[in-house]
Amino acid sequence: MSPTMRARTTGFAGVATCLGLGGVLLGSSPVVGQAPQRVTSDTPEYCLLLLDRVSELVRIAAAPPPQEVTSLSSEGQRMCDQGQTRGGILRLRRALMLMMHSDVQP
Repeated sequence: MSPTMRARTTGFAGVATCLGLGGVLLGSSPVVGQAPQRVTSDTPEYCLLLLDRVSELVRIAAAPPPQEVTSLSSEGQRMCDQGQTRGGILRLRRALMLMMHSDVQP
């Protein structure tokens, strides 16, 4: 194999080709009509999304939220605002889970 040919199969084009063929060989084709999966990451935008979801659940709740939800969402928002997105997201996710399950508790 010539050096030119080797460069074409080992660079980005080679990786793209392998990934494309891998999908065909493994039978992983996209399902028609299926909604794309939402990708989450540790971005400030995701912090805002979680904060909005927690706030909406608190707004529509029949009873005041548990103190832990209030403190976790405040701490999560503060951390996200200060650029500590991973810690903020962890707290906001926990607050969201608590709010989602607070209706089940007596």
